[in-house]
Amino acid sequence: MNSPVSGRLIGNRGGTWRGTVTEHGSLLPADGSTELDWFIAADDRWYTPRTEPTTRQKWYAGYPVAETRVKIPGGDMIQRVYSVADLGGMTVMEFENDSTLPIAVAVTRRDVFTTREPAANPPVGIELPADSIVIPIGHKSTARIALAHKNPASGRLPDDTPDHQAVVRGWEKACDTASRFNVPDHTIVAGVSRVRCDLLLGVGADGDAAIELARLGEKYSDSIVDVVEAVQRRLKQEKRAKVLQWDTPHVMTSAARACVLLGDELAAGDIGAAWLRFADRDVQELPIEVPAGLQSIAWAESLLAQGSASGGECRILPHGIPEPWWGASFEAHGITGDPFRTISYAVRWHGPRPAILWEVTGAPGLVLTHGEWASTDASGETLLEAPASTHDH
Repeated sequence: MNSPVSGRLIGNRGGTWRGTVTEHGSLLPADGSTELDWFIAADDRWYTPRTEPTTRQKWYAGYPVAETRVKIPGGDMIQRVYSVADLGGMTVMEFENDSTLPIAVAVTRRDVFTTREPAANPPVGIELPADSIVIPIGHKSTARIALAHKNPASGRLPDDTPDHQAVVRGWEKACDTASRFNVPDHTIVAGVSRVRCDLLLGVGADGDAAIELARLGEKYSDSIVDVVEAVQRRLKQEKRAKVLQWDTPHVMTSAARACVLLGDELAAGDIGAAWLRFADRDVQELPIEVPAGLQSIAWAESLLAQGSASGGECRILPHGIPEPWWGASFEAHGITGDPFRTISYAVRWHGPRPAILWEVTGAPGLVLTHGEWASTDASGETLLEAPASTHDH
């Protein structure tokens, strides 16, 4: 029996087909159909990505678009895997020959669409599965194949099938529906994108996930029920706590916002009223390390702004500007300010002093604060004091 393969789930938002991309770039369909693996015939020999020491993989900015590279004579063979909604849903494998020599790629299923005709006389030197096909690829050129999610078949892959960059942009837009930020530590941004994409594909969609799904524009029959139940669970946990969990303010504010987005302002008001009973309690410090899963979103957004579930006030950078970010520009968009308003802002530096340029979306009157500074303007900019070095204390 084979050991379980580590990898990541991909598919289309709204579609039911799912597959796992392994660490070496093969595709394991969740429907139990045959694995779609790949091999490279280079100038010197056949390369097997699953065993090559030079195989390395990345995911584009946390989105479900994989890139796997294998070193071959004269450069790299680059393979990308992603899903598109075209033709009822397909998963595309894109092969880019970034070397100076022509090569061929073998794939282990023939029921795939292709951009070019498979070779009639494939290279020798490897024992491939019976259903394999081999596609020649000139130097510095690209070929693609695609596995249809329903009734896979061979044939010509349309030239207008989206490329990996278009798919990355699509996922970026889907994730930005909830909020968007660009901070100096890009691993934070990619981590949040990954959690959101996984949620949209049904991975980890339990517990408090209904709150984030509503912010992402996902609505289902029990959305509001699940949001309210998530709040009730948190209130029960916190009932006798002297110090609230660090992410409770974020959970409550996001839940009230989710209720407004789902069209239930009454529920949002109930959450705001419940929060007022806890608002005077101390809150745990933010963890030093970025937590996993949904809490990574709470952590990042809590660092950038702390909205109010009961409405009216939003603290920008409530924990100060992290020291590694000093001197670097960063921005946040669509962060929840209160149930009815979001805030966007950018930080730019004038020597040691940060300037905040902000804009509030929604009705006027939201009070923005940072330290001693406060404003009710819907937009504007202000120069803040230089952050105090920890060595000054």
